[in-house]
Amino acid sequence: MPAQATLSTMTFRPALRPGAPLLRRDATSLQIGTSPGVVIADRPGLYALLRLIDGSRDVERLQAYVRSSIPELDVTVADLMRELHALGVVFDASRWSGPRRRGLDAEARHVDLGGHDPARLSARPAFRLAFWSDTTSRPIVEAARAILAQSGVHDLDSTDPHLLVIASCGEPDRSLFERPTLDALDHLPVVIDEDRVRIGPLVRPGRTPCVSCHDLHRADWDHAWSALLPQFGRQPRALTPPALSAVAVHTAALELAVEILSYCDGRPVRSVGRFLVVGPEHHQRSSWPLAFHHGCACDLLSVA
Repeated sequence: MPAQATLSTMTFRPALRPGAPLLRRDATSLQIGTSPGVVIADRPGLYALLRLIDGSRDVERLQAYVRSSIPELDVTVADLMRELHALGVVFDASRWSGPRRRGLDAEARHVDLGGHDPARLSARPAFRLAFWSDTTSRPIVEAARAILAQSGVHDLDSTDPHLLVIASCGEPDRSLFERPTLDALDHLPVVIDEDRVRIGPLVRPGRTPCVSCHDLHRADWDHAWSALLPQFGRQPRALTPPALSAVAVHTAALELAVEILSYCDGRPVRSVGRFLVVGPEHHQRSSWPLAFHHGCACDLLSVA
């Protein structure tokens, strides 16, 4: 919303740029922030006013305070806030907080600075998520759950989820995908593949390539793949644990959380029709696409 329209409503609650300190640069100028910071000319009463700009008061309340306590300020608060807003020094804190975004103020500030509407975060508290994981993949799931909880997603064990995450060490039992496919439930596989973690594809049944598409493509060039499929998810308890460092585990959890939050926020999800891979080192990334397979039923559904 343009600064003029925002301020005219008197609902504008100005706050200084998030994380940017108010500094005195010299006798005639102030500076807000240091990366690289914005320099503004000082004027009588300006420093005192800027110290009050914390998002808790709207323009009208600030003007009333100026009249009683900072009479030396020679400009209206509305005009001054309009000027500072245009410089990117002052932002509207009313866009950052609200009952539907409770606990998301920090992320709302980040979103607003990026030119996006913080209101999009309001979907997170109502978002329902469920996880299935085996013992070995649980550390990745738990780390991702912690990130999601801090990001405003709190319903992580729903019996009626919007998205199901299926995490396993080694290729999972393919029967795990039967029910979500039949129920048209979006689902996201996460596979610890020896010393790597593979995320995807995120499957929207009947609309995007699925795990069966992957199996059919694999069987096209690896003719023994169909014989391996029934053995997935039935590894012995003595299986040697994967060679994943703690940093790689948390990196994979972060990538997983990013995919889930993108899905929740309605942003593009990288793992739709694609595999994302982390490892062996935490900084190593790779990906490759997955197309519909002509022999898979989901390809027929997508046409229908």
